[in-house]
Amino acid sequence: MAKSYADGGWLADISKKQLDAGIAGSLAQDVTRLVETVSRAYPALRTSKKEELEFGYRLNYPGLPDEKAKEIIPVEPKEQEQGPLAGLRNIFS
Repeated sequence: MAKSYADGGWLADISKKQLDAGIAGSLAQDVTRLVETVSRAYPALRTSKKEELEFGYRLNYPGLPDEKAKEIIPVEPKEQEQGPLAGLRNIFS
C-alpha cells in the first residue's frame, strides 16, 4: 500500500486514503496517552492541549524516492467507521 502511494501509480490515491484512515484510527485509540507521553518528553508542550497539536507521518523504506521520504503527511486522529461497507466508503470518499 505505501509503495503504491509513493510510486504514484494508478491506485495511489486509494492507497493514500487507506494509509491515512489506518493511521488516523490508530491515533484516535490512544491520542490521550500519546499526548501525555509527548508532553513528558518535551516539557515545552506541557501546556498544549490535544486540539492544538498536529499529527502526521512519513514513509521510510528502501527504494523510496528522496522527495517522498522527506514529505510529512498530516492526519487528524479520528475513529474509523465500523461495519462491512465502512472500508469501501473510506476508499472512495
